[in-house]
Amino acid sequence: MPRVLSSEVSVVDGRKQKVLATLIDDYIATAEPVGSRTLARKYAFGVSPATIRNEMADLEELGYLEHPHTSAGRIPSDKGYRYYVDRLMRPWVLDAEVIEQIRATYRVRVRELQWFIHQTARLVADMTAYPTVVLAPPLREARLWDLRVVAIEPETVVLVLRTDTGIIENRTLALPEGLEAKDVAAMAEDFTVQFRGTPLAQLEGRLIDGLSHQVGSAWRFWEEMLRWLAEAPDEEERVTLGGALNILNYPEFRDVSKVRRVLTFLETEQAVDTLLTLRPEQGIHALIGSETDREDIRDCSVVMASYQLGNKVVGKLMVLGPKRMEYGRVYAILEAVSEELSRVLNWA
Repeated sequence: MPRVLSSEVSVVDGRKQKVLATLIDDYIATAEPVGSRTLARKYAFGVSPATIRNEMADLEELGYLEHPHTSAGRIPSDKGYRYYVDRLMRPWVLDAEVIEQIRATYRVRVRELQWFIHQTARLVADMTAYPTVVLAPPLREARLWDLRVVAIEPETVVLVLRTDTGIIENRTLALPEGLEAKDVAAMAEDFTVQFRGTPLAQLEGRLIDGLSHQVGSAWRFWEEMLRWLAEAPDEEERVTLGGALNILNYPEFRDVSKVRRVLTFLETEQAVDTLLTLRPEQGIHALIGSETDREDIRDCSVVMASYQLGNKVVGKLMVLGPKRMEYGRVYAILEAVSEELSRVLNWA
């Protein structure tokens, strides 16, 4: 990720930093280019508009501001936003009500990971008012952690699978004649001990080889169960999108062609997956404009965070919006949500 060079930091002195931070805050709030008179009138700089105008001219020359042809005011450049996020952005403290809303979202008995993923996408999209993507754990790397059998009727059981990445899936199966739930539960316990840590894709063959002598007349039932284990969960739901149409709320996207590019990107699972998996694993990171290396979202910024199971990163969250997004608020929301999601997955 591009960083501000130390030689440039020394050029951007205290007053220039204040002008840049204030101008960006004003532009984020209004979406209108900002002039020196606006800054002098609305904010207490203690200097004349002419002095502020000179500082803005210097910032433009350094590449932190841009001057739209149709306006007397200035707007931040990608470099200006980068400097703002890295050095000038004020920490955002979430209200107690917002924290409680996040915690209440996950305060349920539901334990399937996909439910958590969908709820997270919806929650973050609603709280930030930006499109949100949640990336589930990579299924190709998931390994067996536990398999349990729960009897719900004399001839029906629920198989509950848990992987090392926190995925929990279940399936209801009918027991064949002559096979009881306690027998299946005992076999499930045995192969969990024997094959814990085995990749899901390898379970079918290895479990058949290791346990076929225990199955007897219930071979077809056991084969069906093993096939489900090897295939579950569904890879098609790796990326979940929430609030895609939120992008229409921002004046930057009144251009239909811009909206079409952004929505096409969001709906292309491979493109989103690639962007997320190529970025740093831990912490919260912003990619601004050209930093995404994606022509279709060059007018956007994305902010990403990860969630964990134990000390292992198993998935990511991404918020996409205009480059003038409220970075401080988005950072605070993503930090709170990712921490809560990590907490409930570790207790699931």
